[in-house]
Amino acid sequence: MVNASDLVRIVFWAGIVLVLSVALPQRVSAGSHDFQIWTPVYLTVNFTDKIQGWYEAQPRFGDDASQVNQLLLRTALGYRIADHWAIWQGYAWTPDIEPKFKTENRIYQQLLYIQKFPAIKIMNRTRLEQRWIKDVSGTAIRFRTLLRGQVPLGDQGRWSIVGQDEIFFNLNSPTNGPDDGLDQNRLFVGINRGINEHLNVDVGYQLQTINTSESGIFNDKRSILLLQLFLTW
Repeated sequence: MVNASDLVRIVFWAGIVLVLSVALPQRVSAGSHDFQIWTPVYLTVNFTDKIQGWYEAQPRFGDDASQVNQLLLRTALGYRIADHWAIWQGYAWTPDIEPKFKTENRIYQQLLYIQKFPAIKIMNRTRLEQRWIKDVSGTAIRFRTLLRGQVPLGDQGRWSIVGQDEIFFNLNSPTNGPDDGLDQNRLFVGINRGINEHLNVDVGYQLQTINTSESGIFNDKRSILLLQLFLTW
C-alpha cells in the first residue's frame, strides 16, 4: 500500500523528471533519432570490508533495437576510504560493432559516494576516462558524473522510484577523435525492484542526447528502454 508520504515523493520525482524531459528535447536540433534497448548486468563482489570488485557486461541494441551496435565490458577494483566513499581503478573494452567494427580500450578512475536517508538513497559517481580509440591519434580524455536518487515505496522498500542523470565532457581534442567540450547527457526514470539480498533490477526509460559536430547543442537523440540487473556478492 502506498501511503501519503510515498505519494508526495512520487509526485516530487515525477515533477523533476517532467521538467528535465521537457527541457532537454527543446535543445535538440534536427538530427538523427534511434530507439535502442540496453541490458547491462553489474556484479559487485565484496572481497573484504574495504576492497570490492566490479564486473560489467552491457550489450546495446540499436537501429530500432534490431541488432547489437555496441558492447561494453568493464572491470574495476575499489577501496572504501570512508563510510560512504570509495575510490576505484578500472579497465573497459567498449567496441562499436555496427555499422562498422571499431575497437576502443579505456582505463578509468572513479570516486563513488552512496548515502541512505530515511526517504531517499543518493548515489554520485564521478569518473575520469582515458580512451584509446581505433584510428584516433593519442589519448582522448573524458569526464563524466552521475547523480542517482532512489525513493522507496512502502515500509518494506522492495519497490522504488528511480531517477538519475549523467553528463559527459570531453577534456581534449585528439586528431580524428572527439571534440573537447560537452559530449552527451543521459536522463533516466524508472522503477527498481529488490528481488533478494543479492539481486535488484531497474527498468525504465532513458533519453540520451549527444552533441555532435553539427550546429546546435544536441544533434543526436536516442530513446532507450533500459533494463539493468545489479548483483552483489
